[in-house]
Amino acid sequence: MKPDLFYLCAPSGAGKDAFLTALKQQAGAPHVVVRTITRPADPSEQSEAVSEMEFLNLKTRGQFALDWSANGFHYGIRVSELNSHPAAILNGSRVYWPTARSRLPHLKLVTIEVPDAILKHRLEARGRESEFEIHARLRRNRELAGALAEERPYLTLINDGTPEDMAIAFMEHIRC
Repeated sequence: MKPDLFYLCAPSGAGKDAFLTALKQQAGAPHVVVRTITRPADPSEQSEAVSEMEFLNLKTRGQFALDWSANGFHYGIRVSELNSHPAAILNGSRVYWPTARSRLPHLKLVTIEVPDAILKHRLEARGRESEFEIHARLRRNRELAGALAEERPYLTLINDGTPEDMAIAFMEHIRC
């Protein structure tokens, strides 16, 4: 029997990592998949940082069930992370979703929506992008959110409360 697999995607700053951290505290929650990434790992995210050379070596050896590139970095989901748990949730890319779905048709799409004003404030607070880049991200977010809505996600979480609120809503949904 295939495990229950949830594919979480949302814009940068939407609260994915905070949600996943809160989800780990819920009884009976799916395993939170550790992504393999080629950028420094943020302590708040579920990831393992590796060099680009090591990433390509892992990919060549068939260690990834899913892998993609975004913003100049590589991201991978190891086969072992998906096959060793009865249920798992992974942090994926919105752009990569169609490919992920074609490779693993049993994936269930979970999205997080956050109001533009809150998202803009979070992006500004990070200090990683210029005002122009933030506006471009917000525009891209609206476009990608529209495309994902057409996919009829398994669940869309609204991040207008706490990460714990989202984790509880997720658990209530999957228990139904």
